[in-house]
Amino acid sequence: MTVWRPATHEIDPLVEAIANTARATILPTASINIPPQSADGIHSQRLRDGRELRLCLSTKYLEQGQRAFCTVLVYALHGNALVDSFMGYRVTGQAVLDVATRAFLDVECRLDPVGPVEP
Repeated sequence: MTVWRPATHEIDPLVEAIANTARATILPTASINIPPQSADGIHSQRLRDGRELRLCLSTKYLEQGQRAFCTVLVYALHGNALVDSFMGYRVTGQAVLDVATRAFLDVECRLDPVGPVEP
């Protein structure tokens, strides 16, 4: 059994916002400080460090499995992010949801910079 330990570093506001959007996309009742998406499916929000994020994120169910004593559902994440209408990122990752408690056991987001985006 894993022992809980406090965080050793502050999570990046961009990664935090993307992880929260993933949670809200998979389990809509889990919305955490996130405005609803626009009609075109784009999430726009101001990060806690003042930057503006526009995010198009999709989730796809991959599989049901076991982690320790839990039955879990695994989802893939993919999409695109634009920060301050300038820097673009490709977003990939996965989220693991405990079936019994509906708690997220893990939300992993990888950001690959694609460079500056011209208007």
